[in-house]
Amino acid sequence: MPSYPNPDELRRGMTVEIEQGHDKDPIKGDVGVVLGDAEPTGATVKLKSGAKGRVRDIVPEETDREQPR
Repeated sequence: MPSYPNPDELRRGMTVEIEQGHDKDPIKGDVGVVLGDAEPTGATVKLKSGAKGRVRDIVPEETDREQPR
């Protein structure tokens, strides 16, 4: 079984990829609220967009952004 992020690793505003159901494509968005406790199938969150689902991955922050001049 894959290892998914647990609620302690999730912070409001961080970008994650969630699965809303078995027949739907994963979507990315910013965490609004972490819902519930850790489960083997992944932590449940509500994104700022209103979508709810289980976190599959944390999207890495972009650290190599070129600064505007």
